[in-house]
Order: sequence, then structure tokens, then C-alpha cells
Amino acid sequence: MENAEGIWAGRSDEELLEAAKKYSEYTEDAERVIRVELARRGLEPPEPPIGACSRCGSWIARGHSLDGCSRCGEPFPPEILHVLGAPEGGAPLEPEVTLESVLRTADAGLIAIAKSLLEGEGIEYLLRGDRLPDLFGAGRLGGFNILTGPAEFLVHPLEAERARALLEGFDAPTEPAPDPEEDA
Repeated sequence: MENAEGIWAGRSDEELLEAAKKYSEYTEDAERVIRVELARRGLEPPEPPIGACSRCGSWIARGHSLDGCSRCGEPFPPEILHVLGAPEGGAPLEPEVTLESVLRTADAGLIAIAKSLLEGEGIEYLLRGDRLPDLFGAGRLGGFNILTGPAEFLVHPLEAERARALLEGFDAPTEPAPDPEEDA
């Protein structure tokens, strides 16, 4: 163990703090050596582990990936997944993302075409306000309800550019036919 203590004593603060973030990748003895060295230097150690892998015994730290043990791949039990922040059923939480608007239209025909195009390209979308106008006042006079406005397609920011290119021109007003009397 003296060799391990000497190795960690020779590392920089940054290397030590980085190793401390990955306790689950080290043995219990190595974790203890890292914790002792952090304390010796007056550095703040990370939170203690929340559990251990049932197969190999590796420590599981808060913030650990929900995929399972980083050493042996054993899936975590529900109580560990709960502490790690997984929703019921064990599926990982998606980070909070602000969706981007790619199309606003009151035209029911364009809504159907846009849905078809986005689905055909595998772009996931949220359609806000599509059915809401029918609940208020006079319904869809003029194509949309003045209280709720037009329907709006929202997509993940990583898909926004592709979706906009796909739907280009859908929200542009139609060009009026040229007036023959103006040319005269």
C-alpha cells in the first residue's frame, strides 16, 4: 500500500480531484488512499459512495452513470437507480432541453404535411396548440383561434436546422398574384 500512497502523493491536485470523481473505477483500498491524500492536502473530497456493486463490490458514487457498474457492467438495483435519479422503471432521465420552434401555422393542411415530413425523416416533434383552438370561443374562425394562436411545431435544438430546412417556406405567406393593371 505504501507504493500506492507514494503514487498518489506525487500527483497534482487536479489529477487527484479528477480521480476522486471516478472512485467507482478504483478498488476500495485505492479509494481510501485517494481520500487520505485529499484530506492531507486540505482538498474537499466528493460525497461518500451510495452503495456497492452486487457483483464485484465496486463503490457506486452519486452522479455515476445509470448504465450499470463501470467495472463489471452489472445493472444497478432499483434502490440505487432511485438514489441516482432514475425515474420509475429505471430509464435514465434526459437532461432538460429547451425545444425550438420550427413552424407556426394555422393551416390544418400544412400541419398534416409537416407532421408527415417530420415523421418520415425521423425527427421527433411536439405540436403545441393543434387541438386547443376548438376548446375556446368560436373555434377556428379564419383557421385559428384568436385566444390561442396558430399551432406550433417544436423540436430538439440538435434537429432544429434540419427540420427548418425540411419545412422551409411552409410558414411564408403566399405571394399574391401580380395585378395585370399595374403593368399597364
